[in-house]
Amino acid sequence: MADLATKLSRLNYSLASRGLSRTVLDVAGMLVSSVGKKTAYQAEHDDGFDRRFGTDTAGKVESKKLGYADSERQEQAILYLPSPERVTRWMLENIGIDHRQYSFVDLGCGKGRVVLGAAQYPFQSALGVDLSEALTEIARRNVEIFPASSRKCSDVRILTLDATRIDYPDTNLLLHFYHPFDADVTAAVLRNLEASLARNPRQVRITYLLYTSALPATREAFARFPWLRETRFVPSLLGQYDWLFYSN
Repeated sequence: MADLATKLSRLNYSLASRGLSRTVLDVAGMLVSSVGKKTAYQAEHDDGFDRRFGTDTAGKVESKKLGYADSERQEQAILYLPSPERVTRWMLENIGIDHRQYSFVDLGCGKGRVVLGAAQYPFQSALGVDLSEALTEIARRNVEIFPASSRKCSDVRILTLDATRIDYPDTNLLLHFYHPFDADVTAAVLRNLEASLARNPRQVRITYLLYTSALPATREAFARFPWLRETRFVPSLLGQYDWLFYSN
């Protein structure tokens, strides 16, 4: 019975975050491996967001091409892939907060698609942070291009910055990760967040998008910070877009 409930939960999440046609293809991929190879979703080719808004957020950039001067950071970084727009929207609509009471921060923002997705909600601010100058330059152009008529957040910014050193807004925070670093960097980011909260206590929600194979190491990194509790785990059909939710 529990196994059935888990399967139904995955199916419901897929329908809500991917749509019917994509879910049907994912189910086909689960049932027949040869079909799966033909129908597997490839995020780098998903340019629907860009065709609608005139932006440049699609594509894939390997970590060695991110332009990091620090070779250690390059080794610790994960390649750039854009988040599916509907997956981001699902999170923003199911996180259970009043967006007006929070600032949104995307850590490892890449070309800025998630930040622009957040800008469509009335956050106090929407901030994207990435160490790659090559990606943040594109993200800033995307912010400039993104139509004002589609924004409900007026303060949208992109910073070229080490995510372990960010000075967070003094508001409640919704932080977004799309598995941008290894576990050690994630822990360093959380230590910096811990210091910020010690100076100015406030509510923090963390949403972490990842693939199932990265789940153990990610949970281990968060387990180093007992003041953060895992409030929800949402598994996906193919293990591509699982969500971990944390709160202080």
